Parts: sequence; structure tokens; C-alpha cells
Amino acid sequence: MKASSNKFMKGALLLSLSVFFGVAVTVNGADSATAAKGKTNAAPAKSEKGAAPVLDPNDPASLIYLDTSGKPAGIGDPNKPASQSYKAGQGWHPQALSAAGLPKDKYGLIDWAKLVRENIVKPKPSLDPNDEEMPPLKMDILIPAKGDFVNDVIYPHEMHTYWLKCEVCHPAIFVPAKGSNNMSMAEITKGNWCGRCHGKVAFPLTDCNKCHSSPKKAASK
Repeated sequence: MKASSNKFMKGALLLSLSVFFGVAVTVNGADSATAAKGKTNAAPAKSEKGAAPVLDPNDPASLIYLDTSGKPAGIGDPNKPASQSYKAGQGWHPQALSAAGLPKDKYGLIDWAKLVRENIVKPKPSLDPNDEEMPPLKMDILIPAKGDFVNDVIYPHEMHTYWLKCEVCHPAIFVPAKGSNNMSMAEITKGNWCGRCHGKVAFPLTDCNKCHSSPKKAASK
């Protein structure tokens, strides 16, 4: 009985030791794997953090021209049929919208005007290489605000005509004559007048001071 009990105790002890060391090895192995995995993940993160994004508009390998697969997208080639350029332009460009190097406004949206002024992007004027590019019109228009407690509007033709041709807005949206456009913020928020673009493809209407930038006294001078 005593011998049988001793054999049982020894067996239980051996089983306990093997289970203990087996678990220990597994735990240590998991810890090692986790550490190795963490080390593997840490290296690229450090590399990505230290690397500055390439934003040269003249370099087709620039971050702003790549799609999710890292292939060129949206750069277009005026020497190829428009259909091919159109398809290339449909490429998804998440890098262009999330790259830390791109200037953003206070809402975290891409500041397209700043992109132009800092020469980060150089959009082609036309798919036709024989088309002549019209220089932007350098003319600011003072638009008096109807309310007494808001600044008047300075409308810069230069930035708008950099992106758009005159006929995009005139005369269908704005009659090119002083006092002929009875604009109101109520209509703009409904998508009329300036609301045709702002709040959709241009900066939002909530950024009031970007347009209402001229103090009231300027209108009386």
C-alpha cells in the first residue's frame, strides 16, 4: 500500500512538473513571440516616422500621385486619349488626403490654395497639349455684407481662375455686373451662388472669416 502510494505521489509530481514546465515554456514562447512581433512592428514605425513624405509635383513617384497599391494614379497624360487620363483620374488617393506633409486648414481639411501658393501641386490646364493656359485673373471684388455685424467679403478672382475657367461661373451662376447678384447666406447654404462649390469641393461655409475678411469701414472709403 505504501509502495503504491509512493508510486502515485511520484507520478503526480512528475505530471505536475511536466505541466508546469510545459506551461512555462508556452508562456515564455508566447512572450518571446510577442516581443519579437513587437520589435518587428516597431522598426517600420520608426522608419516611417523618420521618413519625410515626397511631395514634389514634378516627380511621378511623389506621394500625391500614388493610389493604395502604390501605383501612379490621377497624374494624367495629355499625349494619350482622354479616356485613359479619365480612368487614371478615378484612382483613389488616400495618401494625398492623409499625408502629414500637406498643409491643412483649422478643420483638418486640405488647404488647396496653400498647395498652389507653395508650389506643391501643378495641375495641367487641359488634356489637350495644344491648349494655351490662361493666367489667373488678379482682381479682388469687395462684396458688402447685408448684416451690420459681419465683415464684408473680399472675393479673389486669382485663386478661383487658377482652378476654373471664367465660363464656369459667368453668367450662369454670377452675372458679371456690379449689383446684379442678390446673394444671401440662406441661399448659399442651400447650394446656390458660392454654395455651388463651398461646402462640397471647396472649404466649408463654417469658416466665415476666410471670405468675410474686410472690416465694414473699408466699404465706405
